[in-house]
Amino acid sequence: MFCYQCEQTAKGRGCTITGVCGKDAEVAALQDLLIYTLRGLSQVTIEARKVGVHSEDVDFFLCEAL
Repeated sequence: MFCYQCEQTAKGRGCTITGVCGKDAEVAALQDLLIYTLRGLSQVTIEARKVGVHSEDVDFFLCEAL
């Protein structure tokens, strides 16, 4: 496990065994996957807006997921 997702990381370097916050490797991996997926969806949303497509549902989902 390597986690650097929160302000509680040991010495600002990231947690390597179990998070200082108590999360385990599975949760850290799922959060990494969520962020990766949201970044991709954000790029698609930006490109869609360039051609006049806008979805408030997608905007809301992105904000809530973060």
